[in-house]
Amino acid sequence: MSYNKFWVLDILKKLFFVHIIFLFFMTIFRVVFFSYYSELDSFTNFSFDIAKMLFLGFRIDLTVIGYIQVIPTLFIIALFYLNKDKFFKIFQNFLIYYLFIFYFIVTLLFLADFGFYSYFKDHLNILFFGLFEDDTVALLKTFWENYSVVPILITFTFYLIFLFFIIKKIFKNNSENSKLIFLIKIPFIFFIFLILFNFFIIRGTFGMYPLGKMIPNVSANEYINKMSQNGVRAFISAYDVRSKFKKSKIDYIKETGFENSIEKAFEIHKQTSNIDRENLLNNITYKTKKIDDEDYNVVVIMVESFGMPILKYQSEEFDIMGNLKKHFEEDILFTNIISEGDGTIASLEALLLNIPYRPNSFPFSQSDYAQTSFTFSPAFLYNAKGYNTSFIYGGDSTWRDLGKFVKYQDYKTVEGKQDIFSSIKITQKESEYFHPWGIYDEYLYDHILNKLEISNGKEMILALSTNNHPPYNIPNGYKSKILSYSEDLRNHITGDFGLAEQRLKSYGYALDSVGTFLDKFKQSRFKENTIVVITADNNTIEGIMKYDDNPIFTSKNIPIYFYLPQKLKEKLEIDTTVAGSQKDIFPTLYNLTLKDTKYLSIGNNLFDKIHPHFGFNGSMIVNNGSEVRKLNNLKETSEDELVNYYKASLAVTEYLIKNYKNEE
Repeated sequence: MSYNKFWVLDILKKLFFVHIIFLFFMTIFRVVFFSYYSELDSFTNFSFDIAKMLFLGFRIDLTVIGYIQVIPTLFIIALFYLNKDKFFKIFQNFLIYYLFIFYFIVTLLFLADFGFYSYFKDHLNILFFGLFEDDTVALLKTFWENYSVVPILITFTFYLIFLFFIIKKIFKNNSENSKLIFLIKIPFIFFIFLILFNFFIIRGTFGMYPLGKMIPNVSANEYINKMSQNGVRAFISAYDVRSKFKKSKIDYIKETGFENSIEKAFEIHKQTSNIDRENLLNNITYKTKKIDDEDYNVVVIMVESFGMPILKYQSEEFDIMGNLKKHFEEDILFTNIISEGDGTIASLEALLLNIPYRPNSFPFSQSDYAQTSFTFSPAFLYNAKGYNTSFIYGGDSTWRDLGKFVKYQDYKTVEGKQDIFSSIKITQKESEYFHPWGIYDEYLYDHILNKLEISNGKEMILALSTNNHPPYNIPNGYKSKILSYSEDLRNHITGDFGLAEQRLKSYGYALDSVGTFLDKFKQSRFKENTIVVITADNNTIEGIMKYDDNPIFTSKNIPIYFYLPQKLKEKLEIDTTVAGSQKDIFPTLYNLTLKDTKYLSIGNNLFDKIHPHFGFNGSMIVNNGSEVRKLNNLKETSEDELVNYYKASLAVTEYLIKNYKNEE
C-alpha cells in the first residue's frame, strides 16, 4: 500500500492549496463587503475590533471549507483501502469539478448575501425565501435597474474561468511527497486524526456551542459584529429556520375550532355576547385609568430560569434568595403566575409584544415576521409618550436574531453584552466579566442603574439576564450563600446531584444579584419615580425536580414582582393571589404610567379587581384562581369554561396578528 500513501498525501496537499486560495478569496470578499457597506465614521477607533471580526470571520469561512471537505475525506480513506491506482486517478479528476461546483455555489451565496444586504441591512435570513414568492419579473427588473448587470456578469464569468483554471492547474501538477510519507506510518491512526480534524473545522470551536449555531459578538458596534457572518452560513441558518417554520406553521383559529366562528372566540374571551362585530379588534382595545399625574420610569427585568418552586426550601443554610429575599417580603409579589413559554424566546416575545405565546409557534424574530413592526406593542406606546425606550440583553444580541427584531418593535436603544462591558470600569481581566452565554448579571444591573443616572428624560427599560443558564457559571470572586442542602430537597432533586448543586449556586447568584440591584436602587433618588418589575422566562429547574403538590401548575410557576414608589402604592388595593402570565405585565404598567392611552391587549391589568385573571403556558396549560387545566391538544373539544377561554384567547391572538399583517 505504500504507493497509495503517496496518492493520499498528493491529493490532500492539493486540496489544502485549493482551500487556502479560496479562503483568501473569502477574506478579500469580507474586506470588500465591510468597506462597501461601512457604517463607521473612522476605522481607527475600532481597529482592534475589526481585527477580531476578520479573525472570527476567517474561522466561520473555515467551517464552510470543512463541509466541502467531508466527501473528499471519506473518499480518500475508502480509496486507500481499495488499493486501486486507477480509482485515485479518476477521483483526482472528479475533484476538479467537485470543488469548482461547490465553490461556484459558495460564490453565488456570497453575492446573493451582498445584494440582500443592500436592501435589508442584514445577511441572508428567512426573508430571502420570500423574494422567490414575490413577482419574479418585478424582482428581475429591480435587479436590472439597481445593478450594472452586464459588467457584473462579465466579471463573474472571468472569475469562474480563473477559478476553474486554478483548481485544474493545482490538480494536474505532479509533486514529490516522499518527505511527508512518515505521516501515514500508521494509516488507521492517521485517518482517525483526519476525520477528527475535519469535524473540528466544521464545528469551529472547542466551546460548548458550534460556531455556526451561535456567532459571538466581538465589538460594541453592531455593524462590526454583523461582518463576521458569511453568506453560506447565513443561508444555512435561514434555510433551517424556514424549514422548521413551515413544518410548525399552524392556523390557530382553525386549530382551536373557530375557523368559521371567530366572533364566538371574541365573545368567550370578553365573556359577553355584547361585542363590536364590525371591528373585532375594538373588543380588545382599552383605555388606561391612571390614578395620578406623576411621571414614572419603568424597568422590567426578566431573570433567566427564575422558577418559584425551589424557593420553598429557602433557609439560613440554603440561602438561595440572598439579597432578594427582603425585597420579595417588602414589596408586591404575585405568586399565582405561570410562564407563557417553556423557553426563553417564547416568554420574552410574549412580553415584548404583549400577547400570549401560541403553542408550538416559531419565534417571531426568526420567522416571516422578522422585520415586522407590531405597533400595538409596548415600546411604541411609551415612545409616543416621550419615553426613552431601551432593550438590554446580557448576552449576544445576535441570539435568535433578537437584536434586529427588537429594533423593529421601536426600542430606540438595543444593547448586548459588549455594550454593557464597554460602559463599566474595568478592574480585572476581560474574561472575568463573562460566562459562555453573556456578561455576569451584576454588570447588567449596574448598567441599568447607570442608564437611569445619566438619563435626561423618562426611561422605559426592558432587560433580559443570562446567568442562570447552562453551564451555570458564577464569577470567580463570588461566594455562594448556599451552605448546605436539606434531606427533603435532596429527595426532590432528580438526576446527578453534583450538577444540581452547580445549577442551584448559579440560580442563587442570579437572585442575589438582582437583590443587590434593588438594594442600590432603593438607596438612590430613583426609588421615588421608578416602577420596577422582576419576572422570569420559565422554570427550567423543573427538569431536575419532582413536585408533591399540583405539579401541572408548580412546574410552570414563576414570580411577578412589583416595586412601586410608596405614594403610588398607597393608592392601590392589590390582590396578589390572582392568576396571570407575562401577557399581563404591560397592561398593568400601562395603567400605572400612561394617562388616557388606548392600547390593545389579550392580557389584563393585574391590579384590576373587576376583570378575571388567567395565566397561559405554551404547554397548553391555563390557570384561574386555584384552578388549573392542561389540554392534550388544541383541537380537543370541552365544556370546561377555563379550557374554552384559553382556546378562544389564542384564536383572538391569531386574529390580531393576521389582521395586523394584512393591514401592513
